[in-house]
Amino acid sequence: MGSALARIGSRRHAPQRRGDRTGSSCTPELDIAANPATIQALMRGADAGTRERLATALQRRYGNAAVQRLVAPTAVPLQRWAVGLPRGTTDCGRIVSYLNRRSPHRRSSGWAKTRVSFGWRGSPAYTVSDGVITATVSSPSVTKTTTVDMPQWSPSDPAVSRAWGSMYDTLRAHEGEHERIAREWEAELTTRLSALSVTVANKRLGTFTRAVRSEWKAWLAEHQADQRAIDPFSALLDCSGGEPEAEAAAAGVEGVVGAAGGG
Repeated sequence: MGSALARIGSRRHAPQRRGDRTGSSCTPELDIAANPATIQALMRGADAGTRERLATALQRRYGNAAVQRLVAPTAVPLQRWAVGLPRGTTDCGRIVSYLNRRSPHRRSSGWAKTRVSFGWRGSPAYTVSDGVITATVSSPSVTKTTTVDMPQWSPSDPAVSRAWGSMYDTLRAHEGEHERIAREWEAELTTRLSALSVTVANKRLGTFTRAVRSEWKAWLAEHQADQRAIDPFSALLDCSGGEPEAEAAAAGVEGVVGAAGGG
């Protein structure tokens, strides 16, 4: 849980225009320095031409891999838990109190939660030298499952709606950071599993599995440490329209890595 206020924003750069040329159109170039989750949301809601320009700017700044990740069809499932407040609620303190009391993740993370689980597969391969049996993982593979649970509410008051949307975007971007860490660790786990070599007492499958799981468990602990390093996190719900005395900090609004189990 955290009480410090945090904002995750994007830097905006003025569009750059190509020099005037006879017989050519002047099209502004986009430059992107936003969180990937924000860029993905922009691309979903844009027309085809804007999506193409966003993708080009993203490719120029971050490379082809970043574009492929954002347009990949395997998007992270976004779950939503319903906020039962009346849509006309305007008391910011009441909203925060409700979320703190009624969030299904209040005991573990706050208002939102990212769950990540990893699994591994592979067959044993053995080498024997001077009576010592060494096992490696043949045809290794790593699976990752990620779900994100966010609060769902549509306030009718314009000021509260803007405040909610700003808080939601900040919180969603933070959960996106947990997803990014999980993606990086999926690649890291694949590399480690492929390179793993362990000494075993015999060639029984159970012995091999226990040896690999021991290493796997230690790797998952490292992954969880990286996830926890970006928490605690707090998003700001400001219903005041700019008046500081009406601001309410969302205590403990954080994304937390879920159970990560091994195969």
